Amino acid sequence: MNVSLETIFGELLEEYPKTEQVLIKYLGQAYCLTCPGKMFDNIGNGAMIHGLSNDVADKMVEDLQKVVDEYEIEELKEEEKAAEETTDEE
Repeated sequence: MNVSLETIFGELLEEYPKTEQVLIKYLGQAYCLTCPGKMFDNIGNGAMIHGLSNDVADKMVEDLQKVVDEYEIEELKEEEKAAEETTDEE
């Protein structure tokens, strides 16, 4: 996933739960992700509502992307391991 200011909060959290810690860091404990709007609202709008500057919003997106990348690296490793195990069984 490529994280941007247009990324929907709910989709991000559903796919990558560890991104919640990054969002708490930037938006605080009482952030908007606890409301049903998280399935429709995007990161850019949340940043604006919470008064983040463009630079801070960009840094938040960068940090979120790092977490997503870690998930994807782990997923690739697991797929490679499963493929190796399948090959070994043959």
